[in-house]
Amino acid sequence: MVDFRFDIKPLFPQPIIKVTSNLLPHTFRGDRRQCLDATSKMSEIIDSLGQLSATSQGLNKPVTTAQRLRMCDTQTIYLLADTEAGHNGAVAGLLKVGTKDLYLFDETGQSRKVENAPSILDFYVHETRQRAGLGKRLFETMLQEEKWTPVKCSVDRPSEKLVGFLRKHYGLRHMIPQANNFVLYHGFFDGPGAPAANGNGNGNGDAQSPQHATRNNGLHITNSPNTQLFGATYLGEDSNRRRGSQQQNSPNTLIQQITQISPSGRYGAPRPTCSMAEIIHAGNSKNGKGGGSSAESNRIK
Repeated sequence: MVDFRFDIKPLFPQPIIKVTSNLLPHTFRGDRRQCLDATSKMSEIIDSLGQLSATSQGLNKPVTTAQRLRMCDTQTIYLLADTEAGHNGAVAGLLKVGTKDLYLFDETGQSRKVENAPSILDFYVHETRQRAGLGKRLFETMLQEEKWTPVKCSVDRPSEKLVGFLRKHYGLRHMIPQANNFVLYHGFFDGPGAPAANGNGNGNGDAQSPQHATRNNGLHITNSPNTQLFGATYLGEDSNRRRGSQQQNSPNTLIQQITQISPSGRYGAPRPTCSMAEIIHAGNSKNGKGGGSSAESNRIK
């Protein structure tokens, strides 16, 4: 367990407390001076446990720090302490949870955007107190407070110990492969409150005929593997208007300016149209009208 130079008992009137972005225990009562003192001590506790968790998982830097918690109002840290251990007491465990907007694949490989997905972000019990039921006690307290069920939780970069913990205590065995670092289990998308598919992928609610493509609000949706992996193709309205006459003369001409909406990770942002392609198109149009060598064409060369 982790001992500190100060007495933790005033901070832990009960064995498990939860801390949010104000860096104060949810049980805290006191004046401004006591508030500043409690905030300083809680920061030291969180940073110490976060570093131990990172070391235990073999990470280069901790994912849990007091500064990160202060900057995020959608996360909560649960701390487990033994106030009887030693003179000042000791802290034995940490569990950080929160909600995140995620792009995920369901059991059929269809992309879904899940808003405010319950997420397990960090979980650590000191090595000297493992296999004593403390982790289960901490996890159960979190589930009751957050009103979550284990199968509905996404898990960020779970360690082998956490995977074994979920399998042993909650029977979670069958994972759903994801493109990001989160782990889901079969049942996440089932039952009441299951997330619905959105327009960025072919979820169960937007089933398409495998032989045909549909276009809705500029989205060109097919059942191809590319659509399942990278999302629907968006045909820009500006491109449609700019090439309207060309499409009438050549119905089979494909629009060249496209932006693909990707369902996950750092590829989730729309890609801007290529400015160089716009310059080339403008230069070709001008030359086609009989204009000679211009500054625009010279710049292209």
